[in-house]
Amino acid sequence: MVIQRLQTVYLLLAAILMAVFTFMPVMNVLNDAGEYVLNAVSTGFVGAPTSPCWLLLCMDVLIVALLFITVFKYKNLPLQMKLCKIGVLLIVALLVSIFVMWYMQRGHGIALMRLWTILPFVAIFLTLLAHKGIKSDKKLLSDSERLR
Repeated sequence: MVIQRLQTVYLLLAAILMAVFTFMPVMNVLNDAGEYVLNAVSTGFVGAPTSPCWLLLCMDVLIVALLFITVFKYKNLPLQMKLCKIGVLLIVALLVSIFVMWYMQRGHGIALMRLWTILPFVAIFLTLLAHKGIKSDKKLLSDSERLR
């Protein structure tokens, strides 16, 4: 196996999308106090000092690291398939936590999801495409070993 496979491109694109997602606003809450912006790096009211949302930041960094490590495990296809599955589960957990935060903020004002929330969905799709490619590589290797 070589590193120039199509699933490598899928995994790298998914890691890049999740890294970009770290710096993009996820949700805005409009209320009487002002505009509250939820972001992994800087969460708080616009114009006031902000702090990171540690849950989103830690999960996103973990996902990016896992997807990036998965690229270099090309010699161990079963492990690479497991890491893809774990990556998908972590991205789903990130999305669930975002929607729970959105649901909790609805009572404090008008909570609006931003367009950048679509990036994890695209990352899930790319990771699943990579998993499918790894699975086909594993099948191709097992078929070629059977012919020997």
